[in-house]
Amino acid sequence: MKHLFRTIAGISTALMLAVPAAAEYPDQPIKVMVPYGAGGSTDTSGRIFIEAMKKALGAELFAVNVTGAGGTVGAAQAASENADGYSIFYTPIAPVTVQPHLRNLSYGEEDFTPICGLIQNPLAVMVAPDSPYQTVQDLVDAARAGEEIVAVGTAPGSIPHITQAALANAYDITFKYVPVGGGPKQAAEILSGRATISTDILPTATLFGLRALAVISDERVDGFDVPTMAELGVDVPTKHWFGVFAPAGTPEDAVAKLADACEVAAADPELVEKLGGMNFAVRFRDRAEFTEFYASEFQGNRDLLKLIGIELE
Repeated sequence: MKHLFRTIAGISTALMLAVPAAAEYPDQPIKVMVPYGAGGSTDTSGRIFIEAMKKALGAELFAVNVTGAGGTVGAAQAASENADGYSIFYTPIAPVTVQPHLRNLSYGEEDFTPICGLIQNPLAVMVAPDSPYQTVQDLVDAARAGEEIVAVGTAPGSIPHITQAALANAYDITFKYVPVGGGPKQAAEILSGRATISTDILPTATLFGLRALAVISDERVDGFDVPTMAELGVDVPTKHWFGVFAPAGTPEDAVAKLADACEVAAADPELVEKLGGMNFAVRFRDRAEFTEFYASEFQGNRDLLKLIGIELE
């Protein structure tokens, strides 16, 4: 009988050893969807984030650029990825809080699970270094006198687009908006004299030699001796931020681990130094704060679009 018990115990032990232990997440590479092309600000900052996340998570991550339609092609694909924790989405504000109000898209607010906020950049009103306009009021006076002020930026519905519209609305004037593309293309138009202003992220001024007249920020920015729009008594309620999302339905344990790793990555000295060298401001929002912030931005931008008269579908 004892021999039988020993035999049964041995069989049981062998069976237990034959069952593989459950793999700990993540045990395979994680795809990071990026909704704009290689070399732009989203791609560049996203790749810096990926390197920091590799260290924080102890896993391999890789970028996949999916471009088109103001970031909405990449956003749609990110929303439709398998919700298994092995696909996440690194994006600026517009594809997830502006474009869904402007187009009949396959995704909406409910199709993403917020993980963390990483960057919030000040926006700026920028002109050529030799522009005759020394202040925002100079621009306003010129527009009121009948001069054509040409504003350039990215696709309709982008933050540069709605920012120039919000600025014009605040002063009850009109700018002519021409979508030309990202920072290098905007700068080329302004420096050539074909355009007057850009209302894009402040690093554009540093990177391409433009002159800031004012910043759209909660406070003044070091290295730029210009006022905030709030100091000028004008509310321009636009922001520019980057955040990280997962497809809705991603398992809670994966989302929690990604959120924890994101916090570690945001504090990585190498990430802070590299982004700072590009004049990107790290503004970390943890999962709870970012979830609330995202909901607020989604509704706030819908209201802003109505206010400034950009037609909704």
